Amino acid sequence: SSGINAENGERDDALEKGDELESSLNDMKEQLLKAEFEKKELERRLKLTEAELDHQSSLRNDLKKKSINLKVEDERIKDDMKSQVKSINEMEELLALIDTRYEELELDYNETMEDLNAL
Repeated sequence: SSGINAENGERDDALEKGDELESSLNDMKEQLLKAEFEKKELERRLKLTEAELDHQSSLRNDLKKKSINLKVEDERIKDDMKSQVKSINEMEELLALIDTRYEELELDYNETMEDLNAL
């Protein structure tokens, strides 16, 4: 009967080892599932980060374009102001010439009237 007991013992050991292997295999499967889930989560986050970067980049480009447009507009306004100042200066010069011419004509007129009165 000791032979049967030995066989039973070996069979029990084998079953126990089988259970242990199956249990560790299940643990590995579980860890693999967790790892896959974490990987998917990281990929999802990475996509969000990339999308956010693209968004920020396009915002930055829009701001650059606006800045350039504002600079161009600013230059145009400065040029307009310069040409207005130039126009004002030209008008002032023209007025000064007219004043001078008027004064000359007034002097001529007065002299002529004096000459007429002298006759």
